[in-house]
Amino acid sequence: MKVQGSVRELYGSHKEEYDLLRARVDKKIGALKRARWHYESRIKPEESFALKIETGRCKNPRMLEDFLACTIVVENQKEIETAIKLVNECNFKIKYRRPASEQMTFKRSNSFPFDDLRLFVEWEDDPTERPLGLSGLLFEIQIKTYLQHAWAIATHDLVYKTDSVSWPKERIAYQVKAMLEHAEVSIAKAEELARSPAIRKKDKYTKRLSLAMSLLRSFWQADRLPKDLLRLAENVHTLTSALGMDLKRLKEVLEEESKRGQGPELRNLSPYGAIVQSIIKHESERVKKFLDDESAKFKLVITREIEVPPEIERIDGRNMQVID
Repeated sequence: MKVQGSVRELYGSHKEEYDLLRARVDKKIGALKRARWHYESRIKPEESFALKIETGRCKNPRMLEDFLACTIVVENQKEIETAIKLVNECNFKIKYRRPASEQMTFKRSNSFPFDDLRLFVEWEDDPTERPLGLSGLLFEIQIKTYLQHAWAIATHDLVYKTDSVSWPKERIAYQVKAMLEHAEVSIAKAEELARSPAIRKKDKYTKRLSLAMSLLRSFWQADRLPKDLLRLAENVHTLTSALGMDLKRLKEVLEEESKRGQGPELRNLSPYGAIVQSIIKHESERVKKFLDDESAKFKLVITREIEVPPEIERIDGRNMQVID
């Protein structure tokens, strides 16, 4: 597209300083953002700049609020406030935001237009450092969830910057947005929804996992258990199921070992390793039967720290995996 010389000159007069601003903003936000968040930024392209000027809606064509636009992507709605705090920690001056309030929205209840949170901020030079000449430059920071970000990427060419108008395509894009908004609400309110009588249920598997997690907490302090306690509970469930052993019997075994200063009391074994060693000591017949089972689809993991009695051979084979 032909961009008129005056507009091109206006664009060029800002680009160099905004390139510098972008590098500084990227460094600040990148240093403070959480590892699981996503961050990206862009300088508005010349053609896009010209088209925005020609809308006639720019209050000050010499200071576009989104000449530099940054995006912080967080896990879910609960993390948005944390991201706003991060922006404040960066010492950016928040001039205004859209939507202006968390409680108010411009959209009708039956419409789903773009309304992700946008903060319009100014850079402020650090008074303790040499001035960069960037103070007062306005730029945009969008804060959105991964679902919002995914929708924007997946439907971008259907809704924005297209060379054709298609009601069906836009309809599809916004139907998807409505479904994702519903998903966001469900994620944010999962704790409350889980207490609803309509969904407050459990099956035998989740009940057994819940009991396994309670058992683990009763024998090991939190700092000795993994953060992913569910995975450990699943491993214990798989182990005891393969051996035909219930959790009541496992509890008895662990209690007996604890009295002797063994099992859960051992510091050189992981909780799973301590459980395996305790079971081998008290339920050797179950273990031998399992090791002889040709139909078994599970392997008993034995590390060199685990004590194995003579009647059970430490052989890396069909149903045992030895890690030396």
